[in-house]
Amino acid sequence: MELDASDYTSGTWNDRTANNNDATINGATWSATDGGIFDLDGVNDNISIPHVSSLSLNTTTQRTIQVWVKFDTLPALNTQGQPVFGKLSSSFSFDGYWGGLYSNTGNTRVVTNGASTQKTTDSSTNPISINTWYLYTFISQITSTSNTTKVYINTTEVSSTAHGSDTYTESNPLYLGYIGAGVSSPYLNGKIGACYFYTKGLSAAEVLTNYNATKSKYGL
Repeated sequence: MELDASDYTSGTWNDRTANNNDATINGATWSATDGGIFDLDGVNDNISIPHVSSLSLNTTTQRTIQVWVKFDTLPALNTQGQPVFGKLSSSFSFDGYWGGLYSNTGNTRVVTNGASTQKTTDSSTNPISINTWYLYTFISQITSTSNTTKVYINTTEVSSTAHGSDTYTESNPLYLGYIGAGVSSPYLNGKIGACYFYTKGLSAAEVLTNYNATKSKYGL
C-alpha cells in the first residue's frame, strides 16, 4: 500500500499501488501544506483502511508500516495519547498491533500482542518533539525470534525485540491516527503526510532509502 496525501483531492484517499487499499477520511482535514497533508484534531479524527489479510501480521513473514507523522502535542505522562496507527482483532480487546507515543518525554511505543500485553517502549535517548516531521517505521512478525520486531524513527532503530506468541488475528480496519474501536482509544493530535505498507521486513538500508526519497516533501 502507498498512500500519499499529495495525491488527494476529495472523497477516498487512493492507494497508489494496484492493491486498492484505499483509505476513508473520517473527519481529518486536508491541507496543501508540505505538498499535501491531513490534519487530525485529537478529538475524533482518523483515517481507515478496510481489512485485508495482507495488512495483518503473520507467522511466516515480517510486515512493515511506515507513516510520515508530525505531533502537535505530546501525550500525558505514561499514556498512549498519541497513536500513529492501529489494527486490532475483532475478538479480543487490545490484541493486534499499534504504535505511537507513550509519554510526555516523547518516547515511542508499539504493542504487538494484546494476549500477553507485550509493549515495547524506547528509552528517552531518542525523544520525539512536537512540530517536527518523522518517518515512523514499525516492522513485526508473529514469532519469538529475537529482533524481528523493530521500530525506526527516521533512520534510527530505537527498539528491537521479538513479537512472541499470538493466537488472534487482526481483522479490524487499519487506522491512522487511532488505535481502534472498543478500547477507549485516544486520537492523534497532529499531521499525517503518507503511509506505506510492505509484506516484508524492510532492512535498515531500505528504511534509509525511503527516508531519503521522501524527506524533502517535509522540509528535511
